[in-house]
Amino acid sequence: MENRAKLLIDRLGIGALVATAALAVTLAAASQSDEQAFIKQAVQSNLGEVQLGELAAQRAETETVRKFGETLRMDHHAALQRAANLAKSLKVEPPTDPSTEARGIYKGLAQLSGSEFDAAFVSHMITVHEAAIAMYSRNANSDDDAVAAMVADALPKLKAHLAMAQALQNGTPGHEHH
Repeated sequence: MENRAKLLIDRLGIGALVATAALAVTLAAASQSDEQAFIKQAVQSNLGEVQLGELAAQRAETETVRKFGETLRMDHHAALQRAANLAKSLKVEPPTDPSTEARGIYKGLAQLSGSEFDAAFVSHMITVHEAAIAMYSRNANSDDDAVAAMVADALPKLKAHLAMAQALQNGTPGHEHH
């Protein structure tokens, strides 16, 4: 009877070991696909921000919103290059267009002008930067060192962009003319 119990324990031990190993492989695969999904989102959001920054640099009524648009264009272009290179290293084909939602926002903003454009653009920048900060923060502890480094580099810039947009919203009345 003792040998049978020992055999059962040995079998359960091996079964548990196999199950643990299978779980570890599954978690590693899930982690990689999460990182791949994140990097695709990062590329797409940067593509959208570059385009919206260009739009603001051209269409904004106030100099401060135009300069903010140019800052976004430059910063997100650099982030786009880094994210696209990282995507390739993760064996992910980087997207070449912004998301459908971002394209819709662009079309909507492109139809506005003057203070109406400025107010809508700044409000949208607050929303998208809050979402981007949340998305990047969820990936801050990535097991992939390159992803974690990209996040660590991007978060302070995203937070600075959010602060700029909030300051524009709070300090520039929508009807102000320059």
